[in-house]
Amino acid sequence: MDNRVVVITGAGQGLGLAFARRFTQAGAHVVIAEANQTTGRAAAEALRAEGRSAQFEPLDVRDPQQSAALVDRLADQRGHIDVWINNAGISRLGPAETLPRSDWDDSIAVMLSGAFYCAQAAGRHMLARGAGVIVNIASVTGMAHHHDRAAYSVAKAGVIALTEALGVEWAGRGVRVVGVAPAVVLTEMVRATVEEGQGTLEVFERRTPLRRLGTPEEIAEAVFFLAGDEASYITAETLRVDGGWVAYQLF
Repeated sequence: MDNRVVVITGAGQGLGLAFARRFTQAGAHVVIAEANQTTGRAAAEALRAEGRSAQFEPLDVRDPQQSAALVDRLADQRGHIDVWINNAGISRLGPAETLPRSDWDDSIAVMLSGAFYCAQAAGRHMLARGAGVIVNIASVTGMAHHHDRAAYSVAKAGVIALTEALGVEWAGRGVRVVGVAPAVVLTEMVRATVEEGQGTLEVFERRTPLRRLGTPEEIAEAVFFLAGDEASYITAETLRVDGGWVAYQLF
């Protein structure tokens, strides 16, 4: 990854920050594309303090003009974008019959439409160069659904379909599109889920055949592999990194 430019949305904390750290450790220049300017700036500063190459760029993935402008700006600054990781996400939980429209709209706008807008903007740049990788962060809930997560599950299922659609469409033009579907990883979002009473760590661990939660670093390794040259024959595929979650039919 030496001198490659990697853009990661929603990388101010959680999985996105773990991805950023992994890529910078391998010599990449990472762009923290984050709507939260406080966490985004702090993440970039923390990486630079570790001797890594990183910068913060504000980005609201819901606005396609912002992603297009960011791509143009980075192309001017760096000359190229090699990897784009669509990681931005939110969690709006609740029974489907009472789910507010705003929770549904926000979930689709950030995690599905946002992923498309960013992929479209980055994809145009990569297709013109004939090279590039887009990694979409999906979820096992896009494959195995459960209660109170209709908006999240549908958005992530759409991300899996988007990965297949773009992966097929762009495969012959030098751009790979791949996905990673994590199970439960102890991030800020999962902690909030536990605090809101939507689950417990004990239940999540019992539901996972490996009997533990995944770590951000484990998910980062999968993303790093799929974005690298070693995965050059993989496209239109979403890899489950879930400790056996989807395959397990009991609870």
